[in-house]
Amino acid sequence: MKFYVALFFISFSVACQSIQEFDKAKWNEVGDLMTFPNRNSMLSDLTDNYNLKTMSYSQVIRLLGQPQYVQENGSVIQYDIDKKYGTDIDPVYIKTMTVSFNTNLTVQKVEIKEWRK
Repeated sequence: MKFYVALFFISFSVACQSIQEFDKAKWNEVGDLMTFPNRNSMLSDLTDNYNLKTMSYSQVIRLLGQPQYVQENGSVIQYDIDKKYGTDIDPVYIKTMTVSFNTNLTVQKVEIKEWRK
C-alpha cells in the first residue's frame, strides 16, 4: 500500500511540472497579479526548439510579444516567466528570461535568471 501512495505522489509531482509546446497565444496569457501561468512550462520547448540566437529584435517581438521590460536603448529586453508571492505583496520568487542584442539588433545572449527572497 505504501508503494502505491508513494507512486501517486511521484506521478502527481511530475504531472504538475509538465512541459508544453510553445504557443504564442498561451505565452501571452495573463493571470492574477500580472503573472504568466503558461510560460514556465513552455520555456524548455522555446529554448530547445526555437533558435533565438539567430533572430533579430523584430523577430523576437513577433514570436514572443511585447516584453515586460525594455532597456532605454533597446539592447536588452526581459520577459517574466514565473512569480510566486508569499503572505504580502512582495514576490518571494521571480524567474525571468533576458534577451540581449548586439549593435546590429541581433540576439547576442539569452539568459534565464532566478531570484529568491
